[in-house]
Amino acid sequence: MTGEGATGAALGDEPPLEHLIAAATVRIHGRRPGYDPSGPDEGVRTFLGSGFFVAPNWVLTCAHVALAEGGGHVDVVHEPEPGGPPAVVPGEVAVALPGTPPRPGDGWAAPDLALIRLRKPTEHACVHLAEQPLTDHGPGGGRSGPLLGFAGWFRAGRRLSRYDGTVTVLGRIGWGADEELRLGDDDLPDGVSGGPVFDPHRGEVVALVKSRRTREQGGTAVRTGQLRHLPVSLAPPPAAAPAPAGPGAHTQAYAAEDHAPAHAEDAARTEAPGLAAEPGDLYQEVLRGHDRFHRDRLRHADRDGAPPAWADTQAVLDGARTVPFGPRERTRLLGALGELPPPTSTADLAALLRSVSGGASAARTVPPPRAWRDGLGGLYESHATDEGRRLSVLRYVVAVLHVPRARHDPGTAEAEAALRTWLHRTTATLDRPVRGEITAELRRHAAAPVPPPPPASVQGARHSVLLELTRRPWEPDSFDWRVSLLPAPGAPGTAGAPAAEGAPDPPEPEPLHDDHTGTALADLPARLAGPLARAFALADESRAPALLQVALERDVLGLPVDTWPAHPGGPPLGRLRPVVVRPAEPPGAGGGSDAAVTDRYDRWRWTHDDAPLAPGIRGRVLDCEAGVRADVPSTAQLRSLAHASVPLLCHYREHGHPGSAEALTRLVDGGFGVALWRRGGGGPERMCDEFHRRAEAELARARTAQRLPRLVHALRAAVGEGRTDCFWAEGLALLYDDPHQPLPGSDDLFAPL
Repeated sequence: MTGEGATGAALGDEPPLEHLIAAATVRIHGRRPGYDPSGPDEGVRTFLGSGFFVAPNWVLTCAHVALAEGGGHVDVVHEPEPGGPPAVVPGEVAVALPGTPPRPGDGWAAPDLALIRLRKPTEHACVHLAEQPLTDHGPGGGRSGPLLGFAGWFRAGRRLSRYDGTVTVLGRIGWGADEELRLGDDDLPDGVSGGPVFDPHRGEVVALVKSRRTREQGGTAVRTGQLRHLPVSLAPPPAAAPAPAGPGAHTQAYAAEDHAPAHAEDAARTEAPGLAAEPGDLYQEVLRGHDRFHRDRLRHADRDGAPPAWADTQAVLDGARTVPFGPRERTRLLGALGELPPPTSTADLAALLRSVSGGASAARTVPPPRAWRDGLGGLYESHATDEGRRLSVLRYVVAVLHVPRARHDPGTAEAEAALRTWLHRTTATLDRPVRGEITAELRRHAAAPVPPPPPASVQGARHSVLLELTRRPWEPDSFDWRVSLLPAPGAPGTAGAPAAEGAPDPPEPEPLHDDHTGTALADLPARLAGPLARAFALADESRAPALLQVALERDVLGLPVDTWPAHPGGPPLGRLRPVVVRPAEPPGAGGGSDAAVTDRYDRWRWTHDDAPLAPGIRGRVLDCEAGVRADVPSTAQLRSLAHASVPLLCHYREHGHPGSAEALTRLVDGGFGVALWRRGGGGPERMCDEFHRRAEAELARARTAQRLPRLVHALRAAVGEGRTDCFWAEGLALLYDDPHQPLPGSDDLFAPL
């Protein structure tokens, strides 16, 4: 290191920190035929910027570096020994935020991150990523915040050279995904973008260089914690099969045993043999690989000729005493946590953290925690005393150890055993009161009765996101809105069965974002993109996207929210995840009859009954006769339909059409919580017969309405991909109004179950 704050110049047998940083820092080059990026001239011509290894065969850099030449294919040049011969490995951009270059003249928006996957394995070092968020306090000689080190590569005339130095954190720009750290007090030459920014006192990488100032020293950096904004890698919706060969044929849009959205992973495994059964979550994959790498290096560090362990260098740094337990013990703990299956969702991890003393603040970190290591890092500063921090971490580990797991990966039992060993070894060195408390916690969990498995109807039930849109009567086409996290519902029960006595009240939604200043309808998609993305980050799971429920007043129930872009210029929401609509006022609300409420619950139970002898749902086309539009039957006539009926509307025209709004209102008043329609109207040119036949066949095969959100999601994706055999489903919309998930403020909270 050059400049104040460098450490490790004489650390005995352990390599100095700058040596470890340099060994993991790489150059990113554009891939051009005939050019050798390790050569002096060719390397300068193709050089794009810097990066660093974060896990076996994974490099972290800036999106503007990785995508500088488009295409996402690069060469990664690293020196296994600083100053030694370079090695060149091809790589490809696995994910980038943002994923597309900005318009000419605009700078790259934060977080400006990219993960590069090497296309062939190679031996290399890895930096150690901080578990806890970077704070503005700590030792340092700067005029504002902590003093940090940085490293990278830059063009020095006709050659490439390493560059490092120290910078001061002057403050922040933006918030959430847009946040950047303002850096000062040193030059950041062109080329160091993507290089690591590290805390020299704790010996861990906390950020990466993003930009430099053109007329003065300093620039900006992005915290490595912004990786939590990476989208959850979701299982793609199952591909639809070719068009049916005859009457009654159906698509293969989901597996027969798929209880979607509860068992999306089964669908991915059964329906699409060409797809990986476990699509994985890149954030979890990379961070778990990172922690296992350092754990394994620590295991072998004492052998002759083995690479040094990063934890041994950390142990001699001044900041090692500011974090609970020693670097070696933390490395072992993180490695064991990295062997466990990841948390099912961010929401579940946040709930677990809130159950631990001092964990409430850790659950509220921005970005929200996603991996087990994130929860651990959030607890490091949860208490004012070392004893309080240690106890919080130990309680958290006990809680993680006893989390019910939906599945057990190979090695899960060994990881749990390693966690128990770590707990016993660590607590043995602590004071007797702490040992007694942790031992009591372990005994309490061991003595607790094993909870019975949930009913088949709700196994895998997940959180969903609720978007409430409320029109402002005095401002046409202007809406107030609220985004909430909606807990998973309870079991819908068996058709015809009486309500359970003493059933618990349904869980309340957790408000996340709201706006009551009025947003024009045309501006809603862009205005809601950020709040919805943050809500999905809480609710999405690694193998299934969260359901988006949109609550609307009845006369705007046909608002095509599923066609809104997930972000400006992005794909439609309905192609990425299941999107359903539901009425803000269900039947019986506002003083309606008890019969309407009872009918609503009866219909829901019948359409969701998946017992072997249940009749199964049946589609009923209500507004089309031989391709000619017909009026939807009256409310009284609708109530006479069989309870397992699912209405189909072939001639729904568009949002704002009076006749279409009246049709949906009648369905709601008729007690139907499930209905399908297609936008754009019917008629011979829209293939009415094809729509009737295919929709009725799909519903008959589904048997239960619980599978419909995922089915509609699959069909929307197939239409978006240009599958001509699925064009009959273009504009398909789904009403899915679960009475067991009452909307906030409704009078339905104490309705019969």
